[in-house]
Amino acid sequence: MALFGQRKIKLVISDFHLGKGARLPDGGRNLLEDFTSEKQLIDFLNYYMSGDYKKAQVELIINGDFFNLLQIDYKESFTTFITQDNSLYKMKKILEGHPYIFAKLSEFSQVHGHKITFILGNHDPGLLWPAVQRQVKEHLKGEVYFEMEVYKKERIHVEHGNQHLADNRYDKENYFLTEGLKEPIINLPFGSFVVIQYLSRLKKYRPYVDKVYPFRLYLRWALIHDTLFALKWTFKLVTWFLAFVFVKNPAHQFSWKHLLQILKETTVHPKLHREARKILEEDPNTNIVVFGHTHQHLHHNYGKGKDYFNSGTWNERISLDVGSLGRSLRLTFVYIEYDKNEIPHGVLMEWKGHTNPVEEVIW
Repeated sequence: MALFGQRKIKLVISDFHLGKGARLPDGGRNLLEDFTSEKQLIDFLNYYMSGDYKKAQVELIINGDFFNLLQIDYKESFTTFITQDNSLYKMKKILEGHPYIFAKLSEFSQVHGHKITFILGNHDPGLLWPAVQRQVKEHLKGEVYFEMEVYKKERIHVEHGNQHLADNRYDKENYFLTEGLKEPIINLPFGSFVVIQYLSRLKKYRPYVDKVYPFRLYLRWALIHDTLFALKWTFKLVTWFLAFVFVKNPAHQFSWKHLLQILKETTVHPKLHREARKILEEDPNTNIVVFGHTHQHLHHNYGKGKDYFNSGTWNERISLDVGSLGRSLRLTFVYIEYDKNEIPHGVLMEWKGHTNPVEEVIW
């Protein structure tokens, strides 16, 4: 509860996909780094810890996929054996790759009344290790918390959203695998194997491939205009999938039943609005549901003070739809403020910040 009329605010962001930084040690471009809005994020944090906000209660809720631990190599190789040690190594690379961002997050978390809460996403499974959580806390030094499943308090429900889709759903009863292994590893969902073993290789040649939507239009275009490449990587995908299914690997537990469930539940561009509405209808104590994961910012009002938001992404998207054709970067977030009766009211916002006079062109 806000003290003596103090404003209480929650800011929800998601899907930044921070990697090792824009530059490789040799000075070359890191094609696996998705995040390019570093200056804008620092401006955003400065804004919400200064002026009237300096005296308010402000919680920054980072709703999953802030860290892109899936697309960082471990000693020059990509592995699906996500151990505590290699997760600590990868997190160290992210912290080193974005020093200004984490310095500002540290400053934010140490402002009186301010705090940061990280929620688990499908791209940052290493957060399941308590040692990795401690690593981040010690680096930021301030009020920092972690929610591994759902942030559910003060009449809001915030979760990344991957748990509602079979391809990226963790087994909450079995987060870790130990059978036949020297040390425990994280029990990754199917989609994580696709990212680590296939997409990470593909992006070195077509770094924009996971940013294009609707993907079916891109696939059609690639088969016509980038034919040899499209056929080559389609063949690689088929051979990868066959190996995934038929080659025994202690890092995953495959079943045909699970595959059928993935095909049944997964759509090319899920909005998660049905899942959000169900939560709002079944829980009278929840006014606002916020998801991420889909990279599509949106807001649905269901009446009677019930709202669903998706916070979107701060990564570039490439649309092939005629109505929104081209590249776009929308720095969207959900702003929630509580009234005097402790009822939350949310708004989908876009951070504009200060115009940069120059910036590097990213291809």
